[in-house]
Amino acid sequence: MSRTQPIAKTSQHRIERMFYVFAGLFVLCGARVAWMQTMTRASATTMSDAAFERAQLLPARRGQLLARDGTAMAVTIDEYTIAANPRGWSAQEKDKAIAELAKTIGGDTVAMRAKLDEVTRPNGTKNYYVKLAEHVDEERADRLRKLMGPQKNELRKDRTARKKFWETLSVEASPRRHYPLGAFAPQLIGFTTNSGLGADGMESAWQKTLGGENGEREALVDAQGRAVPGSVRVWKEPTDGKTIETAIDPKIQQAADQTLMDTWKKYKPNFCVAVVMKPDTGEIVAVSTAPNFDLNHRPKDMVEVATNRAFSYAYEPGSTWKIITAAAAVENVPNWQSRSFYINGSAPAGNHVIHDWQFWSGKVQAGQKTLSDGIRDSSNVCMWHFAQLMPRNVLPDYAKKFGIGTKPELPGFNIAPGYLPRSNPKTWSLAQWANFSFGQGMMITPLQLAQIGSVIANDGVMMKPMLIKQVRNSRGQVLQTFKPEVDHRVIQVNTAREVKKMLRRVVAEGTARKYIFIPGYDAAGKTGSAQKAVGKTGYRAGKFISSFVGLLPMNKPKYVIAVMADEPHGSHWGSEVCGPAFTNIAQEAVTAMRLEEGSDAPAPNPNLMERPTGKTH
Repeated sequence: MSRTQPIAKTSQHRIERMFYVFAGLFVLCGARVAWMQTMTRASATTMSDAAFERAQLLPARRGQLLARDGTAMAVTIDEYTIAANPRGWSAQEKDKAIAELAKTIGGDTVAMRAKLDEVTRPNGTKNYYVKLAEHVDEERADRLRKLMGPQKNELRKDRTARKKFWETLSVEASPRRHYPLGAFAPQLIGFTTNSGLGADGMESAWQKTLGGENGEREALVDAQGRAVPGSVRVWKEPTDGKTIETAIDPKIQQAADQTLMDTWKKYKPNFCVAVVMKPDTGEIVAVSTAPNFDLNHRPKDMVEVATNRAFSYAYEPGSTWKIITAAAAVENVPNWQSRSFYINGSAPAGNHVIHDWQFWSGKVQAGQKTLSDGIRDSSNVCMWHFAQLMPRNVLPDYAKKFGIGTKPELPGFNIAPGYLPRSNPKTWSLAQWANFSFGQGMMITPLQLAQIGSVIANDGVMMKPMLIKQVRNSRGQVLQTFKPEVDHRVIQVNTAREVKKMLRRVVAEGTARKYIFIPGYDAAGKTGSAQKAVGKTGYRAGKFISSFVGLLPMNKPKYVIAVMADEPHGSHWGSEVCGPAFTNIAQEAVTAMRLEEGSDAPAPNPNLMERPTGKTH
């Protein structure tokens, strides 16, 4: 007879089996929940470190600024940041890696080693990105990239710490504006901000052309704003900036920069300025201000040294203004050539007496003086006598014809228009009328002084000032070419030539004779030594503005050079302070003229190869 198990025992076995099944299921469910919680936390961490950010800028590459011969004045170069992941390294591995990196690119091993220890951010989160080196040049970056390439190819075969280190490195480019010539026309060229926008000078005036158009992208970025590799989607490609070829002659500009620094050191003015123009085209081939500075190492206080005073500084011109008075007299005084006055150093003007400083200093003698003699001797009294032979409105009208009171057309630059009295000349006192005839009571800029000289040099025609010759795209294709433009006729051809003869006498036998000499070429020009007006307080004793504007060669002038110094010490005469500066710049201009024009350049005159001797009037 078979034996059967008790019912109670069978039920117990079933219960035990069910317990084990449910226990197993519980463990599996618990593991699943734990896994999901872990993944959720990881996902949350990832999402806290990354998010979609729209409309990130893709910066356009800024165009170049070139001199007229193609010399680069402003370019954009790439600097590089070397970064790495600091996590997962032993101290020994870090030491070896940094030592090898330093051999490749140089740098402070202690500082780089400290960076690799920054495995957490200040907020306590894990840090996967540190900068080991910044401002690395292209040569060193290329050297590093060459080493990184083969290392990465070998990673599958060799997972040593050394290979791991090269894999985590990144070489990140960042554009930087660079000025290859350093302290070269800094006030004219200007500079860019840290964000790459033009902040002054040409860089600012031509921002739209040079800057190009930025692109846009969408990317997944980490908490530090760095794009996650593989997540970038470009919406719009950047359009690189255009290259601008200017009218600047690098040799003449360098001569002007060096000469003005020498003048500034010798006479210690507040500043000095030079402008060089081609009178027949209006091209501005040099603009210099001293003291200057290296655009790659800008001083902290930029306000004083960065201002382009050639365009923005207005001052009372003094005797260089007599060029305008002479031109007006030639066209408005009948028989001007035969008119003369006895000049003995002073003359009344209403309740005031005007003086000739050259007479009282013994530089000139008393006697009958024609208009040409008055220009040669820079006689205030002679100019006053000729002014009285013209209606009162004539001199202010001629000043306007020469562009005084009107901004020269150079869009984008901070340009002063100069100043003319707004009152009716008929209401002027005799003293005011007299002062106006020899350069007091109005204001001009150094650029306008160069334009005045250019009108005389260019047979009475004023050209529009011109700084740009061509605009090209990043591939070198010419997009736009600028041609010289006539502004207007100021005086008649014969008038300009007569005044030019007077200016030649200034250099050949007058106030500038001792200081102006260019072997083989006959320069012409006018000196200026003006008392400095300060606000509404009148003229300051011992404060002068010295200047000279000259042209060469005289018969067919190719260059006009204006030089000005504000409050020089040791001498205030325009001939002595600014004359030598003109000579130095002019000698470089002659070399440039020969190179540019070749056989068409005016030949040197063998009779002008030696400095003249004799008494100066």
